[in-house]
Amino acid sequence: MLKLPTSLTVDRNTKAEANLIEKSRKWLEKDSKDRKGIHASDLLDPRKAYYDKINPQPLSNRLVGLFFVGKVLHAFFLSALTGEDGVNWKSDGGSTVDKELGFSYSPDWKDKHFTPAIPGELKTSRSKYEQSKSDLALYLEQEMIYQAAENSEDGRLVVLMLNLPAPRGEGWGTYPQYRAYDIHVSKTDLKKYRTQLIAVRKLLQAALKSNKSKDIKKLPLCREFKCGKSQCPHYSKCKPEGRWGLKRWDR
Repeated sequence: MLKLPTSLTVDRNTKAEANLIEKSRKWLEKDSKDRKGIHASDLLDPRKAYYDKINPQPLSNRLVGLFFVGKVLHAFFLSALTGEDGVNWKSDGGSTVDKELGFSYSPDWKDKHFTPAIPGELKTSRSKYEQSKSDLALYLEQEMIYQAAENSEDGRLVVLMLNLPAPRGEGWGTYPQYRAYDIHVSKTDLKKYRTQLIAVRKLLQAALKSNKSKDIKKLPLCREFKCGKSQCPHYSKCKPEGRWGLKRWDR
């Protein structure tokens, strides 16, 4: 090991940290400013999507960190997948609008190992454990949106597991590992999923148009990990029924 100089000092610079967070926040928020109308991701938690649109808030420091890592790894992955020379920050296929579904969508890539090519989705996970079908549910919901929009019974989900323990014989600790999954659904269930998406989109549109409490309350509550005073900037406006005013959610 190299011997460090005895005069070396190391002092944390919180001002520099704040500047880095702000620059990262501005970079990340460029995408949301350019996005118009309803997007596929809005249907995953439509109540939050409603408040995001009528009461936009800057990303929290926590979300800046999470989204920044995800976006960077996403660009690296897609650039490697397509054999880019360097990193292509615009390497997704852009947004497409399905007129019947009534929203835009943008699968991460089209897997050309299949004919015709099937929609693929990349996710990153900090879990230290192998994921079951129930653990993958949120990712699968989004992948199924793309399959429904593309009328594809098949899809591909790739999860980059950032902290999986090294397999036996590959050293100590953890390292990032891919997990790839082939997704298949029946034609009948694909049609049902499209019908479900249209219903959720109509609920969101109605709430955005009327801004009335009765229409907002028809939007399903968000997932628990996205809800609460410390988790959601809209919590005090939303006052989610069954959660608002309870210690677990108000802390």
